Order: sequence, then C-alpha cells, then structure tokens
Amino acid sequence: MTETQLALPDAWRSAELPELPPLQVPDPVELFANTMYGRTPEGGRLSGAELLSREDGVLGGVANRLRHRGRVAGPLGELEFDTLMHLPSGASAEHPVPVIAALSFTGIEETIDQPERWPYAKVMDAGYAVLAVDYQQLEPDDPEPAEPGVRALFDDREQWGAVGAWAWGLSRCLDLATGVDGIDPAGAVAIGHSRLGKAALWAGAQDERFAVTIANESGCCGASLFRHPGGEDIAAITTRFPHWFIPSFAAYAGAESTLPLDQHQLLASIAPRRVYVASAEDDAWADPIGEYLAVVAARPAFADGGIGYHVRSGGHDLLEEDWLRALSFVRG
Repeated sequence: MTETQLALPDAWRSAELPELPPLQVPDPVELFANTMYGRTPEGGRLSGAELLSREDGVLGGVANRLRHRGRVAGPLGELEFDTLMHLPSGASAEHPVPVIAALSFTGIEETIDQPERWPYAKVMDAGYAVLAVDYQQLEPDDPEPAEPGVRALFDDREQWGAVGAWAWGLSRCLDLATGVDGIDPAGAVAIGHSRLGKAALWAGAQDERFAVTIANESGCCGASLFRHPGGEDIAAITTRFPHWFIPSFAAYAGAESTLPLDQHQLLASIAPRRVYVASAEDDAWADPIGEYLAVVAARPAFADGGIGYHVRSGGHDLLEEDWLRALSFVRG
C-alpha cells in the first residue's frame, strides 16, 4: 500500500494503533452476531423474481436497463421489492460479467438521475453490472415501522437488527442477479455507504459468494475502530438507531474498551476474499482515521492486494471518485 500511504494526510500517517483484541478469533461471525448485529435466521430465501421491463442501449448505448419485482420468503410469509439492474450491453450467456449489489438510500429510479453518486455508465465501461435496491423496501429504517420488513418474516424479530436485515437483503439481491442472463456470479461485489456500508461488511462476512466487499464511510459499527476515540460512539448510535442492532449491544455504551471485539476483526473475517474501505477527510462523525487504522490492523489477515483503502477530500457521501477508485482496486 505504498502509493496509498504516500497519499495519506499527515494525521493519518502519524496515527498510532490503539491496543486491540487479537486479530484472529475462532469464529468471528459468531462473535459479531452475538455481540452486535444479531443472528441471521435460517430458512430465508429469494422465492421468485418477475422481469417487469427491459430497455436496451441506455446510458449512451453502454448498458441495458432491467427492472425486476423480487420476492423474499421466510417461515411467516413473503415480501416483495423492486430492483433496478444496469447490465453492460455486451453481456450475454456467452460473455457474462460480474455484478455489484448495492442498496440505495433513495428510490431506485432516482439513482438514474444522480450520476455523481451512481456513475452507472462508467461502471458499465469497467465491465460490471449494478443491481440496486431501495434499502427501506427490505427493512424500514425505523424502530417502530408502520409497515413490516424482512424481519417480520421470521419468528423472532429481535434476534437480529436492521443492519443484519439489509445485509441479508444484499445476499438475496445476489440470488436474483445470478438468475439473469449475462451475469457471472463469480466476482460478485457488495458495496454500501454509511449505514449501508455496515450492512455490506456484514454481508461480506457471512456470504462467501461476495468476492469483494466495499465499505464507504461506514464509521461506527462499520469499518472504524471502537477503540480509536473520535466520531460516533456506541452511546450515540444505539440511542438514535436502536433498531440497527440487537438490544444487548447498547450495554457497551461508554464501555467500548470492554467489547470482546473490534472492527479490524470484522474486516479480517472476510479474508481471503478482498475488502476495500473508503473515507473522507471531513467526515469526522465516521472517524476516518479510525477506519484507516482498522485497515492497518486487519492487513496481516490478507494476501498482498487483499485489502485496500483511500481517503478523499470532502465530506460524507458516496461519489463517483469513490466508485472509480474502489473499482480500480477490484480490477487490480
């Protein structure tokens, strides 16, 4: 990571690692499930997908645009959700391409008009398809939602938080994409920004089909170390967003040093598959230095080129620069 190191701001290069729990633990996914995200229940699946529309030659001719209505199922019923896929025009059963599964903060149609955040054409040029889903169609981002999400399809809603539900949804998106002609499930990528970066990391840790996981400014309970002081902490995040995690996680508020884990272990749990972490200099709430130090601490778990990082100027957002620098890592 020599080039990355040279590009780091002085505060990043001079930062020192805090004392951390051991990098390698016997069952990191179990540890994070029991402590923070909750246990993803058995028995959930994609139960079907209907192609609603297809437009060929969009985005200057580089992509085909497909809209699906998907269904996910659990023991207590089914839930429907909409997807938007951009597939490179040259992709076919004979020439398939890998897919990037992404959750959107806005409705999926709105992403078409946000090229600064969703540079679909440039991603197609790089040889990847993108499947996007509005995250709140999978699980509402509300501690007391008016409409149920995927957690209501299972017996014990409290056994996992909303971050876990969104991560589960990313895996179901990959299920749907795998059934589309022109998609090669090998090389699949999970990407997420902010709270959805947390979900992407948890999806990557649990679903080995994701060859690369990209977390953009995921902060507390994402890529940032709890034991690096700065930005959001457990007290703040569990007060404002109690539904993201299992209820017992809030007991660590103000007691981060007693946690049996830290986020470098989550990054390392994805090895030998690959991870990319992105930060922004002015995104203090996400503790970008803590994100960088988590990458440093996790690096011994990866082969050369297995984990990457960048920090750009500016604030909390997923921008074209983040996509393109992450894709350069993915393709490298």
